Amino acid sequence: MTATNAADWVVNDSERRSRLDLQLAQLWRHRELAFFFALRDVRVRYKQALLGGAWAVLQPLVGALTFTIVFNRVANIEVEGTSYFAFVIVGTVAWNYVSTAVNNGTSSLLYNGELLTKVSFPRLVLPIAAALPGLLDLTIGLVVAFVASLVTGGSLSLTGVLVALPLGLLLLVVGAIGPMLYLSAKVVKYRDVMVLVGFGLQVMLFLTPIAYPVSQLPEAWQTVAYINPAAGAVGLLRVGVIDSTAPTIGQLGISAGVALVILLLSLLSFRAHEREFADVI
Repeated sequence: MTATNAADWVVNDSERRSRLDLQLAQLWRHRELAFFFALRDVRVRYKQALLGGAWAVLQPLVGALTFTIVFNRVANIEVEGTSYFAFVIVGTVAWNYVSTAVNNGTSSLLYNGELLTKVSFPRLVLPIAAALPGLLDLTIGLVVAFVASLVTGGSLSLTGVLVALPLGLLLLVVGAIGPMLYLSAKVVKYRDVMVLVGFGLQVMLFLTPIAYPVSQLPEAWQTVAYINPAAGAVGLLRVGVIDSTAPTIGQLGISAGVALVILLLSLLSFRAHEREFADVI
C-alpha cells in the first residue's frame, strides 16, 4: 500500500461522553422535530372530537364545579380575596396540565416505539414534545379563570401578570417534565410503571392545594406542602390570574429547588438509559 493510499484511511473512534453531558444543545437543534410531534398530538386529539376545542373550557369548568360543591358548599372551605370558584379553576387547569403531561410523557417512548428502532434522533425529543400540547388547554383554562374572577368581583394585578404568571408557568412545566423524564425511561423496561403513575397522580391531586388554600393546613405542614413543585406553581398562577395571596419567597424557593433537582437527576437517568431503549422496547 502506497503512502498516498494510506492517507485516504479515516479512523472513526466510538463516541465517548461524560455521564454529566446532557447534550441539551442537541435537543435545541431538533426543536422543530419536537414541535412537529406536539402538533401531531394536538391534531390527533381534536380530529374526531365532537366538541373539539370546547373540551379545553368544559373540562376545567366541570372539575371546578365539582370541587366547589364538595369542598366549598359541603366542607365550608373558603378563600380570602377572591371567589372560591375562580380559585379552584386555576388549580384545576394547572393540575390537568401536570396530569396530562406526566401521563402522555411517560408513555411517549412506548407510543413511538417503531421510531426508536428505525430513526436516529435525540430520544429526549419525545417526552418533551408530549409536554407541549397541554399548554394550549392550560392557556385557555387560565383565561376562563380570569373571566370567572372578574365576573365574581375579582381584580387583576399588573405585577402578577408580568412576574408571577410567567414564573408560575415555568415552574409548572419544569415540575412536570422532571418526573415525566424519569418515568418515561423506566416504563420502557417495566410496563407496570404506567399503573403506578395513575395511582400516584390520584394521590398527588389531594396533596396539591387545588381545592383548598395552603393557609388552611396546620401551620407545621404549610411549608412542607411546597416540597411539591406544583404547589408553588399553582400559588404563582393564582397571583397572576386572580390576584390571590402570594406564597412566601422561602416557600417558592423550596418548590423551585425541588423541581430543579428532580429535573437534573431525571435528565441524568434518562441519558444513562437512552441507548438501551431501542433494544428493550
